[in-house]
Amino acid sequence: MTRRIAVAAESPNLWESHKRQSIQDAVIRLMCREGLQNVTMERVAQEVGIAKGTVYLHYRDKQQLLEEVKDAALDPLVERIAEVVSASSAPERKLLAYALRYLTYFDDSRDLFRILLYERQMTRTTSKRYQTGRYRKLVEFAAAAIREGIRGGEFRHVDAHLVAAMFVDSIVAIVNQRLLIDKPAPVEDDAGLIAEIFIRGLAAESTQRRRSAK
Repeated sequence: MTRRIAVAAESPNLWESHKRQSIQDAVIRLMCREGLQNVTMERVAQEVGIAKGTVYLHYRDKQQLLEEVKDAALDPLVERIAEVVSASSAPERKLLAYALRYLTYFDDSRDLFRILLYERQMTRTTSKRYQTGRYRKLVEFAAAAIREGIRGGEFRHVDAHLVAAMFVDSIVAIVNQRLLIDKPAPVEDDAGLIAEIFIRGLAAESTQRRRSAK
């Protein structure tokens, strides 16, 4: 009996979660099929097959709905970057893998991110990005790899957090350029370029001498 009560109590939450996911999926389909300008609360409701009022029960307006769609699309990136940083590999390889995985993530859903990051630019200021927990986590992941390199003597002593922010923003800049280009270079090329620039700049003097001797 107790288990039945628990299941019954959970069912409304599961159903509400399912409806929210269905609404977000409908937004993505509409954006990719018809463009952001055609995404309205009424069109979303029609796409899901529910009343418009039901959409408003979950989201107060289109802006909030689009914000949650964006967060749902970007949050898995944090988990994928965390896997890279926690791997047992050299710091410089971590930075290369970080850049490669970041760029690949956006390449895999180009149409969606072009809409979310460009068609919505006028309604969202860039400064808000720096205030999100997701951005802070991504910077800290890069900082952890840099600190590891400093401790191991591979990287020179720098402000790890500051350089990590530069590293992440460099990747973001490349992502923006890739989304604007119809046929961008292979992600391996751009990830390698970012990592190489930062790794060379971070390299300790002894590491630079070893590379010069090769």
